[in-house]
This record gives sequence, structure tokens and C-alpha cells, in this order.
Amino acid sequence: MKKTLFFIIALAGILMFNSCEKEGDKPVLDMGNVDHPVVLAPSNNAEYVLYEEQQNQLWEKISWVAADYRAEAGRNWHLLNSDKLGSVTYTVQLDTEADNFKSPVTLVSTTETSFSMTVAALNGNLLAMGLTPGQAHNLVMRIKADITDQSGYDNAISETIKLKITPFAAEVLLPPIYLLGGATEVGWDNSNAIPMYAFTETKFAIVAKLSGGGEIKFIKNLGAWAPQWGTDESGTDVEGPLVYRPTEDVDDPRAIPAPAVAGDYRITADITTLKYTITKASETLYLLGDGTPAGWDNNAALPMTKLSPGVFEITVNLGGGSYFKFIETLGQWAPQYGTNDAGTGDGGSLVLRSTEADPDPAAIPIPAPGKYKITANLWKMTYKVIPAQ
Repeated sequence: MKKTLFFIIALAGILMFNSCEKEGDKPVLDMGNVDHPVVLAPSNNAEYVLYEEQQNQLWEKISWVAADYRAEAGRNWHLLNSDKLGSVTYTVQLDTEADNFKSPVTLVSTTETSFSMTVAALNGNLLAMGLTPGQAHNLVMRIKADITDQSGYDNAISETIKLKITPFAAEVLLPPIYLLGGATEVGWDNSNAIPMYAFTETKFAIVAKLSGGGEIKFIKNLGAWAPQWGTDESGTDVEGPLVYRPTEDVDDPRAIPAPAVAGDYRITADITTLKYTITKASETLYLLGDGTPAGWDNNAALPMTKLSPGVFEITVNLGGGSYFKFIETLGQWAPQYGTNDAGTGDGGSLVLRSTEADPDPAAIPIPAPGKYKITANLWKMTYKVIPAQ
């Protein structure tokens, strides 16, 4: 009995000794000795202007030097790599300089020491922060290192770098409805119908080439004949009521008659008020203004290239003045397109002056003097101005 008791006591002592020895081998951190992460890219005080046309391109490969943790194991000091302490998570934080990380946006959390993001991804984060498109904003970025399985320790944070970034106004695409019919280029192929631009969830428009004569309709989903919109006996090739077919169990409404003369037409559909319109769209567009080589001479306005029905483009040197506009016909001040109070030198909404009896819209401001590609979209009623090579 005594031998057994002695054996148990001896065994307990051995276990306690081994336990203490293993405990002493565990790393003990002193955060005052940690080498914090160091940002390698982007560089401090870098400036960026973001453009929608470059949204799928790489903005920057954000990279940094890993944090090094100096820890005491037993009685010896030595450098410990992250795998000795468990994985280290690095969080890339972005904020305005004024806010200074009070409510930062997280660009990524990763165990790697670099991260690549596109222009679109960065721009989306900037807009989510409430930053105004078309304006340069002073921002700050840092890297925060965290030992995920040692949550009792403080974070190791890099020095802050400063950035100046100008976001663009990203277009929010709402679900379209689709145009088809014998008067269109796709015919009655409901799997290949033409998407219309959605201004709201219920208002749609397109500039499309119509063959002259024939008919059109609208459908909700590609490949399906319902939901569908046609018209009734009062509908004309200019305007009329829309008749809704919710399911294929309901009879087809009458097709909408198309204009007899072939050409480009602006077609609108409002599925709340149940009305449509069809109006002739210009097949030419010209640029003029004191910021252009043509000045305000509407007989010398610069012809733009038609890319597709309702979409025009020109590459031109801007400077020597402050503004420009678009006109449809040489020598006439209407139809004319300007912008509204929100329009900038980068882009905005177009405002139409249909006749000379209508008031002039505001002229579009030019950006800094230089060579630019200008695009006008008459069915989305927007314009864009981007630097040209």
C-alpha cells in the first residue's frame, strides 16, 4: 500500500514537472518588441483619378512587410515567425483623413502580405463611404496585424499613408425590359430581344433602328412570351396605351405599329402608367462651344461619330474656353443638349432643348485643357468625358 502511494505521488510530480517545462516553452509576447507591418505599396501621398472605362483594370497591388513578433520562450529571446504563434490576419483599412480611422472601411482581411483590387472595387468602397464622385478626396490607409489565435494581444498597426483619390459616378443598372418585333433587327426571336435602359424600375427607353412598317412589343424576360406588353386599337406609331399580358394563359395584346419610314427611333415604355412613345431620333450629332475648336458657331460645329443608334463619340482638344454643348443639325440651335446643375467636366445627365421656344439647358463645363474622348448617349441621356491618349 505504501509503495503504491509513493508511486502515485512520484508520478504526479513527474507530470507536474513536464507540464511546467512545456508551459515555459510557450512563446510569451511583449508587444513593445513587435516589428509592425510596413506598407510597401501604394506609396505615401500617391494621387489617383478613377475612370469608369478602366473599372475592370487593376488599380493597385497593395503590399506590405509582414509583422515580426519577438517572444520569450523559456529564458531565451528570439524572433518568432507567424507560424510559431498561429496565423496572422492582416486587415487593410481605408478612411478619410478627417475621420482618421474612427469608422474605416475594410478593403480586405487576409493572411497574405499583398492584395490586388480593381478600379471598380475601390470605387465602390469610396462611394459606400459617401464620397462625392468627380472630386479629389484626402484619404488614409493602414495595415492592421492581428494574431487570430492569441486574441488577448493588441494589434500591430502600420504607419499611416496618405492618398488622394477621385472616384467616378458608377452607373446603377436596374433590370431591363426587352424590345422585339418584325420592325426590329432581331425580329420576333424572344431569346434575342434587345434590352431597354431602365431609368427606374418602371420607366424604360432605347434608341433602336426600325426597318419601316412592321410592329413591336416588349417582354419582361428573355425566352418567354409573358409577361408582355402590346397595345390596343387606339395605339399608333407615335404613342398609345400599353396592354399587359401577365401570363401565357392570357390572350396576346395587339402589337404596336412601327413608323412607316426606316430609321433610328427613341422608344419609351412606362409600365406603371401603361404608356409608350415612339419619336424620330437624330442620326447626327455635333459638338460646339467656346471650349472647342468650333467655338459657338453652330454652322461650324464638329461632327461626332455614330457608334450605334443614339450613341455618338468624338476625340477633340478642349481648351481656350469653359463650356460645350451638342446640337443635332448644323445651323440650328434646337434640338440641343446641355446638362443640369449636377453635370461636371467628367460626365452627367443630358438635358434636351427640343425647340427654340424652349429654354436653353446649362452648358457642360470642360475639364482641364487637353485631349478628351467625349461620348453622348441619347437614350440613356448621359455624357462622359475621359482623357484621350
